[in-house]
Amino acid sequence: MAVSYMNYTSPSTQFTYDLSQNPFFKKNAQNYINELSVYQLNTLGNTSLLDIYLSSGGIVEPHYHQNATELVYAVSGAAVVSLLNPFTKELLNFPIKPGQVANVPQGGGIMRLRRRTIRSCSPYSTPRFPKRSSVPIFCG
Repeated sequence: MAVSYMNYTSPSTQFTYDLSQNPFFKKNAQNYINELSVYQLNTLGNTSLLDIYLSSGGIVEPHYHQNATELVYAVSGAAVVSLLNPFTKELLNFPIKPGQVANVPQGGGIMRLRRRTIRSCSPYSTPRFPKRSSVPIFCG
């Protein structure tokens, strides 16, 4: 969705951004997250993106998004995206590999377990992320 207040004729209008310039979290050289939000790309609107790198055996601790939907897209590697269905309270597990997606609806709890090294991009239906201190911790 376009940003309604954006002046697209302004010289400050941004249409591209290098995600490697905005690290969101880093455990080490194999486990890190880069972030893209309206703060980096002012034309982005009401969405945001995390570019996630996890090494083999790593996990992201369980968490949920009370105000956003998360779409996990596997760029490389493989993973199992586990989520707690907020309506049925059922734990669901979805193996994904390159080119596949798993959708985590708003309010759905999520824990991503890694079988092999994975790189995934996760767009969110929210314009920005919480303070960096509340980022899920990498384990493994």
